[in-house]
Amino acid sequence: MQPAFTRGFRLHHNGQVLDGAKFPSGRTFVIDDPEYGLATVATSLEELLKGYHGGRVEWPDGGPEARRPRARWLVELQEHDGWIPATTPSVDRERVVEVLAHRRERTPGREFRMVRATTNYTVEEC
Repeated sequence: MQPAFTRGFRLHHNGQVLDGAKFPSGRTFVIDDPEYGLATVATSLEELLKGYHGGRVEWPDGGPEARRPRARWLVELQEHDGWIPATTPSVDRERVVEVLAHRRERTPGREFRMVRATTNYTVEEC
């Protein structure tokens, strides 16, 4: 599925940061010299990067190939030396809320909390 809109990005190359855009068709351009309006245009981002050896693309939201951040919830128990996991991580937040309430009810002298662990993925062009 192609994106519906043009996406902006930054190209990091040889200490410079250049503005660029990728169109839904795949065509891509980078503004090399904004003062004179000089730009490099290519049929794809891959082709464009061939002219910028060692360049790295920075997308504002992690990029089109990046995976969405993953969130998992778990219950932790406070011990004398800190917090430790009391359950395995789960993608079902409502279920973890239920488990937390159950643990608190069954063991009133212990302190439990719910935490969210997240993982972010970004694509780095090498």
